Amino acid sequence: MKSLKTRLRKSANLRNVYYTHMLDYMQRGQAEVVDPDEKQEGTFCLPHHAVSKSKQGDIKWRNVFDASSHERGVPSLNDALEMGPNLLPELFATLLRFRVNPVAIIGDIHQAFLQLQLDEKDRDLTRFFWYRVTRDDEGN
Repeated sequence: MKSLKTRLRKSANLRNVYYTHMLDYMQRGQAEVVDPDEKQEGTFCLPHHAVSKSKQGDIKWRNVFDASSHERGVPSLNDALEMGPNLLPELFATLLRFRVNPVAIIGDIHQAFLQLQLDEKDRDLTRFFWYRVTRDDEGN
């Protein structure tokens, strides 16, 4: 969090983008505010940072959560998740099927990981620490 705060302090543009993304998570219901007085036992906060991608002069930012991070002697969230089969079809077969039909339908899954519904008891394992300087009218 210290290195993230340093990066945000140095760049007003990055700070605005980062804050906007975090507030967007709240508004979309992809993250929820936890009462600061709530007991924090058995919780772990996922580290996060900003990643940029430059394409044709445009810079796109996204926030990335590090689920491979862990405390000493404790498995990470990635370590604890059950591995399943690879559900991604083979690329070559997909391209061949794509060319067979005259019409193609495509879709863009926006923030796919954040669209998953988590059971109430599992939400403490995907917490992340964030702070806001001011509170809005709803107290969030």
